[in-house]
Amino acid sequence: MAKHRMAFEKAMARLEEIVVSIEQGEIGLEDSIKRFEEGMSLIRQCRTVLADAEMKIQHLQASGAEGIESVEPSENAGT
Repeated sequence: MAKHRMAFEKAMARLEEIVVSIEQGEIGLEDSIKRFEEGMSLIRQCRTVLADAEMKIQHLQASGAEGIESVEPSENAGT
């Protein structure tokens, strides 16, 4: 497989295809190994995408929490 990155959703769909083709046992050992290698590469790519997304979310949550904490409620709020 080329070293370009595909979209997360496409990578997951390809992983599903690979799993099905290996589980069905209709391909030979060499093809199974090639697809397994491709699958492992896609898994690494997907994990990286997920880790990056998690970091972005944590950063956004931290930024939002800092903004909320800096605003003190007024004593007359709700009256």
